[in-house]
Amino acid sequence: MSKRILKNIQFHTKKTLIDGFGETIWVYLKGGNSKGTSYDPFRNTGYTTTQQSPIPVKAKVRALSPDSLIRREVGLITIGAIEIQVPECSVGIIKIAERIDYKDEKYSTYNKALGSNVQLINHEFGISKIILFKLGN
Repeated sequence: MSKRILKNIQFHTKKTLIDGFGETIWVYLKGGNSKGTSYDPFRNTGYTTTQQSPIPVKAKVRALSPDSLIRREVGLITIGAIEIQVPECSVGIIKIAERIDYKDEKYSTYNKALGSNVQLINHEFGISKIILFKLGN
């Protein structure tokens, strides 16, 4: 097969998988701290945290059961997990995220993933599979 045909297959696979069947997850990047009205330089208190607007990322989302996590992935978390499939260009945004929301539920982020609570697997055709675990109360 020629490279042109493979690129065409790759493009249509991504377009059908993500755009056709995808759902929106909301990715929040790190906000900044600014001095508030009660700022005290001697005690280093009184900061106000600002949040940036969320970035919508289109992904194919699938709920995972704890039973399948035992067999496939390391560890067992009974509060829930989802598997998302995103294009490789969206993986960088998910890696630097401060907060990830899907259907009003919060999921663990890559930079705070203690105990491998985020697992990233690269697949063919420029699609990556990411397993996110739900955060407890």
